[in-house]
Order: sequence, then C-alpha cells, then structure tokens
Amino acid sequence: MGPVLGLQGKLADWRREGIIDAAQADRITAYEAARGRPRLALALAVLGAFTIGVGIIAIIAANWDAIPITLRLGLHVALNLCLGAAAWVWTRAAGAEPSAKGEGAILLLSLSTLALIAHIGQSFQLQGSAAGLLGGWLVLVTTFTLLLARGGINRWAWTWGLFAWMIFTLDDHHDWLSDHHLLTTACMLFLAALYALRANIIRLPPAWARNMGQVVAGAVILGTSIMLMIVAPLMTRSVEANISTDALIGAGVGLVALAATHLLVPADRRGAHLGLGIAISLSPVLFILPLLFSGITGAIVTGVAFCLYWIGLARLALLAGRTSWYRLAVALIAVRVFVAYLDAAGGLMATGLGLILAGLVLLGLAYAAWRVMEWRVGRPV
Repeated sequence: MGPVLGLQGKLADWRREGIIDAAQADRITAYEAARGRPRLALALAVLGAFTIGVGIIAIIAANWDAIPITLRLGLHVALNLCLGAAAWVWTRAAGAEPSAKGEGAILLLSLSTLALIAHIGQSFQLQGSAAGLLGGWLVLVTTFTLLLARGGINRWAWTWGLFAWMIFTLDDHHDWLSDHHLLTTACMLFLAALYALRANIIRLPPAWARNMGQVVAGAVILGTSIMLMIVAPLMTRSVEANISTDALIGAGVGLVALAATHLLVPADRRGAHLGLGIAISLSPVLFILPLLFSGITGAIVTGVAFCLYWIGLARLALLAGRTSWYRLAVALIAVRVFVAYLDAAGGLMATGLGLILAGLVLLGLAYAAWRVMEWRVGRPV
C-alpha cells in the first residue's frame, strides 16, 4: 500500500494546483492499485490445480487395468466437459482480469485434452507421431485458450506446445526438406508467420499479439547469440556443402520475411522500434556465419559480429529505457571478448600476460561502447 499512499499524496497536490480533477484522480488511483496487485495468489492457485490434476492421474494409473476402456474414456471426456464449463464460468465472471480459478481450469483442460488424445491412441492401439499428437492438441485447445486465457501461464503453455509441434514436424520431414535445401527456410517462415501475428490482422486479443512478437524477437536474438557465442567456438572444421546451401537460402528468406513482417506495424517503422526490426531481420544472416566460416577466420568473424550485434542492441535498450537489456548486452560482450582473447593468448597464460591483454581489450571496448552510447543520447528517437 506504500506506493499507492504516496501516489494519493501527489494526486492531492495536483488537485489543489488544478492540474487534474477528482474523477481523474480516482481513475489514476484505481489503475495503479490494479496494476500493482500481487500475482502470488494466482501462481499458487494454478500450481495447486496442476498438482491436483497430477494426483488424479496417479490414482487412475494405479488402477488402470481394472477400469474398462469405455468407462475410462467416458470419464475422461466428462472431466474435460466439466473443466470446460468451469473455465467458461470463472473467466467470464472475472472479466478482463486473470482469475486464479479460471486460469487453473484452462491449464488443466489443456493438459487433460493432451492426455485424452494419448488415451484414445493407447486404448485403440493407434499409431502416430509426437507431431501428430501435438497437432491434434493444438487443434482442440487453440480456440478456447485464445478466447478464455487472460494470464501469461496459458499463453506460454500454448506457445511452447506450438514450438514443440514445429520441431517434431521438421524432424518427421527432415530428409525431404534437407534434400531440397528447405529445412532452414521452413524454420524462418514459421517464425515470420508468428511474428506477423503481432500486427493483429486477424484480431487476436492484444495480449496474444504482443506475446507472439516477444516470443519471436526473443527466439531469434537469443538463438543468434547462442550460435555466435557458444556453438561457433566449438566448430573447428567446415560443414558440408548441402548444409551451407540450405543455410544460405534460409538466411535470405528469413531476412526478407522477418523484415516484411516487422514493417506490418506502422509504429515500428521509425526510431528504436525500427532498429529492433533491423536486429531481428539480420539475425538469420548472423546465425549462419559459423556454418560458413571455420578456423581463425570464423573465430574473428563470429566474434566481431556478436559484439557489434549486442552493441547495437545495447544502444536500442538505452534509447528505450530498458536498463536490464543494456546490462545484459554489456555483460555478454565482456564475456565474449574475454573468452576470445583468453583463447588467442594461449601460451601467454603461464605468465599472466594473456589476462592482462584481455583486460586491456575489455577496457578499450568499454570506452568505445561508452562513446557509442553517449552519441546523440539526448536527441528524440
């Protein structure tokens, strides 16, 4: 209540000065109180609902052979219907705010639906793949999840399920896609299609549209960083020609597709948002660098690309006021340069000259980054 009381004091001063009226003060107070509402109860309630579901599954599993198939499936379908009714009633009663009961019921319904598909397949000895299982689950749960889910936990559960389905689908068709040099292209088109949802052309709930944009941006930026920072130093020889060709085609498609989908939102065509779009669009090209270069050349190219990429992101974070991303960028650049120069110093480590050299380089990089961050920092974006 401390921040709210402090806010009320400021609002009282503004009312005395004639800046706002009583109605505006009440609306601001209600908004801030709702925005600062703790989410611990919601998290605990969802966790409790998940635990209850696991307990029910354990009881059924212990008596599995003694229950007839028709009874098992009938009870499972009845359970889904009850969960669906409960989710509908509880989410409608809560309105636009996330409801602990509603979010827990939606999560249980999603998990129960996945179990029901597997249950049917096991009962009738149906043959299928993990991609088919997750694809059926997505078909059944997507509609009610989009309509009813208000909290982040169900959005992320659905999103992780979608990415798992994509991975298993690519694995099922890996040979054909590789033979036609389309494996990387398929990944890029999948990400671009998700990123296009942020434009909200099909009128998704706003939280879902934002979630898709954040997921794809995080996936391509972190994926590129992992490739340049962790995978690249471990690659000591060139990859096969067909893999390089696949990667080159996919990088070109990804560059065009991600750039086009970023420009779907007019507000993201200028300033820091445009810079973020450039970073996201360039990520497929940077991602394949370790596949195109090896040895000392590869180490230099990937190291420089990583540092330049995160210096650019640090600049964007500074302009956007995202201090956490700025600190992450500085830390990652420091670690990447430190590791690279320790490796390059090699035999100098016995005398400590390698550490001194790495420290001097880090100091120089810190100065250069500081100059970049200060450039035009006071000007509008």
